[in-house]
Amino acid sequence: MLNLFRKLFGGGEVDCDEVRKSSSDYLEKDLPTPKLAVIQAHLSKCGPCRAFVETLSSTISMLTRIPQVSPPASLKQSIIDRAKREGRGGK
Repeated sequence: MLNLFRKLFGGGEVDCDEVRKSSSDYLEKDLPTPKLAVIQAHLSKCGPCRAFVETLSSTISMLTRIPQVSPPASLKQSIIDRAKREGRGGK
């Protein structure tokens, strides 16, 4: 019961599930300072969570380096036409 109160009112420790749920906000530094500190403390002790956050960070970094590709102008209309055909049972 005490752990529930700690979670509800922002004190104490966080568990692995909470760290994973907050990992994007953690990496973007979009957390209140107390929660940021609690997550950092958890990561300093939990290898699996640390590996999860490091992998997420690496993945985000790689994705930002992929060049954006502009699709052909006709793609949108092609998708709409196909969806209409398939919606009527045709292919």
